[in-house]
Amino acid sequence: MDGAGGLTVFEDERFTVAHEAGCAVPGYLIVRLRDGSTSYGDLDPGSAQALGALLARAVRAIEAAVGADRVYVLTFAELDRRLHVHLFPRAPWLLEAYWRATGSRERPVNGPALFEWARATFAAGCALPPGAGTVAQACAALRERLGGR
Repeated sequence: MDGAGGLTVFEDERFTVAHEAGCAVPGYLIVRLRDGSTSYGDLDPGSAQALGALLARAVRAIEAAVGADRVYVLTFAELDRRLHVHLFPRAPWLLEAYWRATGSRERPVNGPALFEWARATFAAGCALPPGAGTVAQACAALRERLGGR
C-alpha cells in the first residue's frame, strides 16, 4: 500500500483498489486485477466470485464514505486493455452541479454523460463545492471500511 496519505485504499493477492489520480471527485475508485486479465470471460470462477464480492463491498463503502446516492460501475478497458472497473460516486452535490451546468434538472439523469462531464469538470487539483469533502478524507474513510492490507 502507498501509505496513510496515498490513494490505495485496499489491496490483496488478487486486486488493488485506489482512488483515481486524475479526478478530484471524492470516492472515485479504480479496481484493478493483478493477474493481467483483459476480459471478464478470462476470469476463473474463483476470481470472478472474488471480484463480485469486492465490488459489492467497495460500493457499500463508497456510499457510506461519501454519501453517494448511486455508484456507477463501469468497465471500458480501452486505453488500458487490462480489466479494471471504475466505481464512480454520484453524490448529491455532484448531481446538483451537473444540473446547474447542463440545465437538465427536468430530464432523467444521463449517467454516462454525467460521468464524462464530472471527469472533465473536476480534474485533479480543482476546487470542489463546499461540502463535497476531499480525496484524502474519502481515502481515509474507504481504507477504514475496506480494511485492506
